[in-house]
Amino acid sequence: MNLYVSRNGQTFGPYTVEQAKAFLDSNQLLSTDYALIEGTTEWKLLPEVLSSSSPPIEPEEKTVVSSSTDKVAHSKIEKTSKVGGKEESKKSSKRAKKSGPKVQKISRAKGDRIIMVAQEKSFISKLFSTIFVFTFLFLIAIGAIVGAYFALPSKMEPILSRFGINVKEFTGVDGSKEVSNETKNPDEIMLSEDAWNTLRSSGIRMLPMVGDKGLQVISSVDPELAMKDEDLEKLMIIAPQIVSLDLTDSKVTNAGFNFIAKMPNLKKLFLEGVESIDSTGLSKLKESKNLEYLNLIRVKLESSVIDVLISLEALREVYLFDTGLDESGIGKLKSARPKVFVNSG
Repeated sequence: MNLYVSRNGQTFGPYTVEQAKAFLDSNQLLSTDYALIEGTTEWKLLPEVLSSSSPPIEPEEKTVVSSSTDKVAHSKIEKTSKVGGKEESKKSSKRAKKSGPKVQKISRAKGDRIIMVAQEKSFISKLFSTIFVFTFLFLIAIGAIVGAYFALPSKMEPILSRFGINVKEFTGVDGSKEVSNETKNPDEIMLSEDAWNTLRSSGIRMLPMVGDKGLQVISSVDPELAMKDEDLEKLMIIAPQIVSLDLTDSKVTNAGFNFIAKMPNLKKLFLEGVESIDSTGLSKLKESKNLEYLNLIRVKLESSVIDVLISLEALREVYLFDTGLDESGIGKLKSARPKVFVNSG
């Protein structure tokens, strides 16, 4: 059992009971001093505390403290008042904060000291953090792959195909197709190697426009190589670049107008001598908002085609030789569109 001694506002100790008795006998401690047993809060006169205490007998093998050591121990001063206890608590709290990990207060020990213990993360918290990190990295990787595909579709598609990844199924976009409706110069048109091979194998003639951007597509004069509906479908990969389409004496039918109507920058259309088309197919040209020139020479037409021609707002020039249209129909067209040059032969 240890005790502290107080004299004139100063506190000494701790001392064992035997040390306190020895100091009292040698007048190093006075009978007017107050004493506090460690673990209690009541101060009493030193003689009273020593008389009421029954300290356990020290083991024989314990070395007796020398008088010189006693003097050193007596000169050691430590404040243990309530203010001192609070300061000690504050120091412990600061040390706990500097240590880094979160801490939790468990209980108060003797001497008004606080026991602190580190609070570790739970397993669920660690698992959630790990899942979040992996999900975030996965989304970044997917975004990078999709971005690279749209930037370089012709190069990325073969690479992704080796790993069994078909980006078209996820995006619904064919990277080999031109997605912009802006016409370009031939050397600016970027197509995949497969797309160019498809056009070359069809035998379609493609030439640059003179004094303008875009392409002019011309059907072969050889009847065996004349363009068909399936050839128009192949042209869809360069549809925005087609400004002029010459299908003279070709084998295109009314079904081919489904593809012609999807050429947003088409300005000139030559259909001279095409035998398998009529007013039904031509009615689909209403979707051709930029069509300025239309050649229908030697194409057999019904009078209903006049309404179609009137509806073509961009039309400036139309040729109707040998179409079977009567003068009343042609006159109706001229009256409705006086700024359109109508040549009926």
